[in-house]
Amino acid sequence: MNGTRHREVGEYLRRLHRSMADLPAERRDEILAEIEEHIAEGLAERATESDVRNVLERLGDPADIAAEARERFGIKPTRRSWTDPAAIILLLIGGFTIIGWFVGVVLLWISDAWNTRDKIIGTLVVPGGLAGALGVGLASSAVQGTSCGPVETTVAPGPCATAPSTDGSVVGLILVVLVVIAPIATAVYLSLRLRQARLASLVEGEEQ
Repeated sequence: MNGTRHREVGEYLRRLHRSMADLPAERRDEILAEIEEHIAEGLAERATESDVRNVLERLGDPADIAAEARERFGIKPTRRSWTDPAAIILLLIGGFTIIGWFVGVVLLWISDAWNTRDKIIGTLVVPGGLAGALGVGLASSAVQGTSCGPVETTVAPGPCATAPSTDGSVVGLILVVLVVIAPIATAVYLSLRLRQARLASLVEGEEQ
């Protein structure tokens, strides 16, 4: 396989991969494997520059292949909208207002930029976003502070009168940190998925 063929086939597969960025990874890999197999079969006997171009032309434009795959799997192309980044922001910090987080959930579910799995993650990973995480942290601290109950002053101090357990404090701190990190990680995940969907739509638009 010469350098020209490597470059043309590699560029074709990269374009196809970008065009299918909004497809589920399993479906995308399946289609890429099928296309690579067709290319290998078409160039099994001859591999001149002309042969490479003929094989790629017969396969069709990557944007068309991606569009057919979306239609086959019932995936609508992503439309760019300001509500998509707004949804991510509201899911992260909207919980500090009365209804901000709920508005973010609504914007998330009416958008076509994310699939159902993404929407479930955005909704259920720490409902309320950072505000929900703060609430969990305060509740955890309150439970630790009141778990022993009142101590009688007329008797010798028992275990509850001693300093809080170091192990319990460490576990509580780790829990709070994880709960705070979770909504931030979710926002990053949704942002990456949104970027992939928009990139796929942009590539398709440029190639049509």
